[in-house]
Amino acid sequence: MNLAFLALLPAALLIDRLFGELPSRVHPVCMMGALASRIEALFRRGSNNALMSLSGTLACLLVVLPCAALAGGLAWAAQVYADPRAAWFVSAIIIWICVAPRSLEEHALRVAVPLAKGDLEGARKAVSMMVGRNPDRLDAHGVARACVESVGENLTDGVLSTLFWAGIGLFFFGYPGAACLAVLHRSANVLDALWGKKNKKYIRFGTFAARLDDALNFVPARLSLPFIAFASRIIPNLRHSDILPVGWKYRAAHESPNSAWSEAAFAGALGLKLGGPAVYGDLRVDHPWLGGGTPDAKPAHIVLAVRLMWHSVIVFTLFEVFLIGMLSL
Repeated sequence: MNLAFLALLPAALLIDRLFGELPSRVHPVCMMGALASRIEALFRRGSNNALMSLSGTLACLLVVLPCAALAGGLAWAAQVYADPRAAWFVSAIIIWICVAPRSLEEHALRVAVPLAKGDLEGARKAVSMMVGRNPDRLDAHGVARACVESVGENLTDGVLSTLFWAGIGLFFFGYPGAACLAVLHRSANVLDALWGKKNKKYIRFGTFAARLDDALNFVPARLSLPFIAFASRIIPNLRHSDILPVGWKYRAAHESPNSAWSEAAFAGALGLKLGGPAVYGDLRVDHPWLGGGTPDAKPAHIVLAVRLMWHSVIVFTLFEVFLIGMLSL
């Protein structure tokens, strides 16, 4: 083990901070989505019965396993046929592709800026790129609240979980393992977004994808609460003492087994009440409220949420690197 080994995860984050996401037309995650659409067209046929659940399981595995194997194989080939420096570079690029905190920041600020200027329609359009609910039913506070919720939830399933699994892979299997498990998580997350919907179309076909995503996010979601609480200490104007009690109180107050952990922590940190009723198309869903603060979120809350997201990512990554280093001695 050397310093380059431990620098892999911070390097991937630094690349993301400097360059952001690749254009969608060449982004491998978008290619995963295209592959998923082709696989779905082949496997999602017939009636919604137990056989459809089996088809969904096979379809999920046909996307997740080849993508993960390809990523690990690229890093392995670089390590075997070139040298460890090439494997390090390939793995760093792959992990960068899988995590996107800068993209999350940019999407959030695209909501905050027009909202601060009183451009509600512009803010609604921007928040529609982050959430699935109908933005036309949201007032200014609802738009800001939806944005903060998205930042809090995506901190876990879009960033921390990928870094967690990349770290697990790095510790046990080196650079190929880091690349493989980062893509494994990211592809499962993509399929959950595409197929893990509780509607008539995907209620059976998407079951395995949703359960796989839940399983991969289980540990990182629970780790998010203490790391958010610790990271908040660096940021002024947050309710530091409310994060742990609010996060713990509302940790299970969501139909998802993982989403409430980081969302509730953000609610406590910002003094907000998040969640609540939402409209998806013409369907109203009565989500539980998370937190006991005000529901009147503002653009300033979005900016603070973005800062808290970044600080949590950095603290989590540094701790993970430290732990890998200690366990590797």
